Amino acid sequence: MRAYRSEWKLRKEQAWRRIWEDLEIGYIDRDLLPILLLINADSELYTTSSCSGRIVFVDLDYPWERDETGIVFKSHVPITPSEVGFIYHYRPYRKLWAVASGPIIHVYCYTGKKAIEILTAARKTGFKHSGIMYVSKTRGIFLELVTGVYVAQLVKTSNAIFIKPEDVNSFVGLLNSVLIEGKKRLQRLYLELSKILPEKPDERVSEDLKNRQLALNKTPLEAFIEVCREKYAKPVQI
Repeated sequence: MRAYRSEWKLRKEQAWRRIWEDLEIGYIDRDLLPILLLINADSELYTTSSCSGRIVFVDLDYPWERDETGIVFKSHVPITPSEVGFIYHYRPYRKLWAVASGPIIHVYCYTGKKAIEILTAARKTGFKHSGIMYVSKTRGIFLELVTGVYVAQLVKTSNAIFIKPEDVNSFVGLLNSVLIEGKKRLQRLYLELSKILPEKPDERVSEDLKNRQLALNKTPLEAFIEVCREKYAKPVQI
């Protein structure tokens, strides 16, 4: 199966422009950028909304609900106990949950062959829950690459608190360990995809990267460590 070429190219160009718009306003995690550039450098692939992994505190009935309006706190780097001290005075509207999750990458593939190659690399590197979400003649084959790295904890309801102050350090340590495990798997996926991409280089993307003076020379883990160092002014143990 192949997508219609003209519609495919248009959507890929729109997705490529969106990456830079989102990066400028801070919607893209910096440690996600290396793998986005690598995937989009192939003429038969493009990415849409993705995440490198995060820790969130959400005010929702259930932690798996996809409602960004319920986010109370969000971080794509490890957190500190002082950052979550708000839980002891916060009054949840529904229930306050803490969620740490691994990366999610959304990829559109021009051919079925390319989709199988990407899925094979993903599952080999710990993205065990990856699969084909749907197939479209104009968009191509839509893949969701997911690790399954995930933990959720009920923190507070309107009349009960489930994380004692003396347990906050251990609790934060757990959330951070889950986040870092997801970052490690993102690194493994990047290194595996680097062996096969770009198979058919996208000349427009290559030229754009040259004009932006960017090269595919930084890995997700290197970018993650760099961001952590900026926040903590010291190296983070990975």
